[in-house]
Amino acid sequence: MLAREDADRDGPGVYDAPVRALSPLFATPLIALAACGSPAHGPDAQPDASPWGATVALPGPRLEPGVAALGSRVAVIDGFDAGIAIVSHVDVYDTITGAWSTLPDAPVAWTHVDVASVNGALYLLGGLEGKDFTPSGAAWVLDPDAATWRKLAPMPAGLERGAAAIVAAPPRIYVIGGAIATTAVATVLVYDIPTDTWSQRPDLPSPRSHAAATLLPDGSLLVAGGLRTLDSTQPMADVVRLALDGTAWEPRAAMPTARGGCAYALFGARFVCVGGEAGVDALDVTEAYDYAHDRWETWAPMPHARAGTQGARVGTRLFVPGGAQEIAYRPDGFMDVLTVE
Repeated sequence: MLAREDADRDGPGVYDAPVRALSPLFATPLIALAACGSPAHGPDAQPDASPWGATVALPGPRLEPGVAALGSRVAVIDGFDAGIAIVSHVDVYDTITGAWSTLPDAPVAWTHVDVASVNGALYLLGGLEGKDFTPSGAAWVLDPDAATWRKLAPMPAGLERGAAAIVAAPPRIYVIGGAIATTAVATVLVYDIPTDTWSQRPDLPSPRSHAAATLLPDGSLLVAGGLRTLDSTQPMADVVRLALDGTAWEPRAAMPTARGGCAYALFGARFVCVGGEAGVDALDVTEAYDYAHDRWETWAPMPHARAGTQGARVGTRLFVPGGAQEIAYRPDGFMDVLTVE
């Protein structure tokens, strides 16, 4: 996202300008494009063949949605549409058949929603409301095969946020950092599913929104990068891990590319981060963290630069739907797919 002064200079259509001043300038290709082979980079990179597959068309453009895997399906929730309206749609892609369907609309139309999936249920835990990005801590779950969303205990008062890093670790869901309007936060919340209660873990070393995070096999939390505010003017590269005793964060090897808003997932021994935003650029960079050796690898880039979205892992694939191919309010109507062998 661009800073407010950049938005004013560049005029309507710039990402993070006041939305009420924008016009729907979205345009998208009429056909899906196959990803061309692109060499990987660095001594620890993947082989030359690109791991990126064919691009998949979405039912409609979407920017800043929530994204989660539901078994073999990928759910795309809320966000901006092509007209820069905020929608409550829940579109679902079947990764086996390639067909799109819908689930019941979300109970709210938000952006930057905090979304997770656990045992076939879809959790919506806060987000940013309206075109002024007001934080909300309201929470719901859509149980498997349910026709309506069920309300849950809200986030503790004063700790509401959107644009958080989300880690599903049953029976808990971690909501890490995030943003309240244009300000990033450092607090770490934990939602306990069986008791429908919230608790806290130690604050991050510094506030950040749009970070990437995962639970490592040893049970420790890893958090990578992020943005120092809600916009992309101050991308971060630092990586921290919450020690096993849960008392303090410790530094790990920094990301090669400072950024926030990448789509991320853990694949075996690698934590993969793709796309995102830094400064005035949407990124196509694909990097993977080898947590056993505390080092980063650079893989083949995405077929398209992509910011303003999340990702979902299904099997050996990472699905990255929508977002924008530039730092502008021009939602994209396609999904890129990475295969990790």
